[in-house]
Amino acid sequence: MVNKGFMIFMSNDEQKPDENESEEEITADTDDDFEFDETDGNLADKLKKLRAELKATQKEKTEYLAGWQRAKADYLNLKREAEKEKQDLAKWAREGLLHELLPLADSFDLAMANREAWESAPVNWRQGIEYIYSQLQVILRDNGLEPVDPLGAKFDPILHHCLATVPVDDEADEDKVLEVLKKGYIMNGKVVRPAQVKVGSKV
Repeated sequence: MVNKGFMIFMSNDEQKPDENESEEEITADTDDDFEFDETDGNLADKLKKLRAELKATQKEKTEYLAGWQRAKADYLNLKREAEKEKQDLAKWAREGLLHELLPLADSFDLAMANREAWESAPVNWRQGIEYIYSQLQVILRDNGLEPVDPLGAKFDPILHHCLATVPVDDEADEDKVLEVLKKGYIMNGKVVRPAQVKVGSKV
């Protein structure tokens, strides 16, 4: 009996520490749960803050990108305008220079207009002058200047400048260019100088 009671007593003693340990474990678990909830709340706040910062950063990035794209477009437009102005300036300068060469071409035309007098000149001299004249015409053509020689064509007030009329009997010759006093010239589709002509007029 004594031994049995001792065993029961021991059993109770053995169970006590187990109960104490369970309480400590429960207490520890409860404390851990409390700390986890607090940490979880902090993480939620931090996450919310980070999301707000990310959203603000994305908005700022979008604004910077849009500003950069506008600046790039403005730069490209400015570059194109500057290039166009440069080309126009070069074109006007070339056109002005070529326009100054036209009287020289007129002098050649005038010298060779009188075929009888021209053909009576020494052959070598004539060939030299004709070669120089052909070189001048090549220079003008290479720079976009094309001559307008409307002899026999119908009068066109855009391409021709009538300096005088010539009485004609034939209706077919009316309003027709019967004589070219000076050739006209066109450059890039634009009339640089209209041809100076005499036009037939029916009496």
